[in-house]
Amino acid sequence: MVKIFNIRILSIYLMGFLTFFTFCDSRQNIRAEKQLNALERITIQKKHIVTYQDIEPINDSLVKPIDYLNVVSLKNLPVKEKKQYFIDLILPAILIAKEEYKERLEWVNHAESLDSLSSDDQQILADLMKTYRAKTVDDLKLRLITHPTSIVLAQASIESGWGTSRFFVEADNVFGVWSFNETDPRIPSLSTRNGKHMYLYKYNSLSESIDDYFKLLATRSPFRAFRNERAKTNDPFKLVEYLTDYSELGEEYVTALKNQIRHNKFTRYDHYRIDPAYFKKN
Repeated sequence: MVKIFNIRILSIYLMGFLTFFTFCDSRQNIRAEKQLNALERITIQKKHIVTYQDIEPINDSLVKPIDYLNVVSLKNLPVKEKKQYFIDLILPAILIAKEEYKERLEWVNHAESLDSLSSDDQQILADLMKTYRAKTVDDLKLRLITHPTSIVLAQASIESGWGTSRFFVEADNVFGVWSFNETDPRIPSLSTRNGKHMYLYKYNSLSESIDDYFKLLATRSPFRAFRNERAKTNDPFKLVEYLTDYSELGEEYVTALKNQIRHNKFTRYDHYRIDPAYFKKN
């Protein structure tokens, strides 16, 4: 399976439409990801929705882990309602993905503390390093650190137009990921590039899309400085300064992210977590 992050259409609320380019390698389903699967430790409710009213409201910093298997357009809702429903829809997926990365990082930290590793653990570590393009264990740990939820929400809301873009509604594709492999699950775009039809990758759920987003930032060389900085600070306004290479818009894109975070008070979600009540007991 191959899919590439290429041209993305940014639908920026009250700011018009912007276009930027970024590239990513194929996604790998490795043994380590299967064994270090936080989803096995969490009781996740997989939910299909018919209307926006099926989206469960988030009223507390401890969030119920819901993996929405599809989305609905929020286009016709009043702005305030559209924003809140979008956050209620996507936030659980963000927190589920972050829990996955936390599980992997904790495993690596534990493995590093041991005098020796079993052959199975050695293979898991090797698989993780291959998937995340890490040259050393310290480098791997940097790549497994996730960044504040406020940044994810800012990018998701910009790129999906607050849940109104076609690729979001029809393909659970939060970040506008293009597909160039005809064997991919995908949908055709409404536009062409150099006279050729384009396709967008179709995910099975929001969680899949979010996980690919984190993997992009964990593996690509243009985001090395971003990874190094997020190991030092959780300040989203400082961190987005290192995302100029995420978009051809450069500093203009960084400014858009800062405005999105500030205007929508996204930092209040940085301390939200999966409700411990949904973690399975050993």
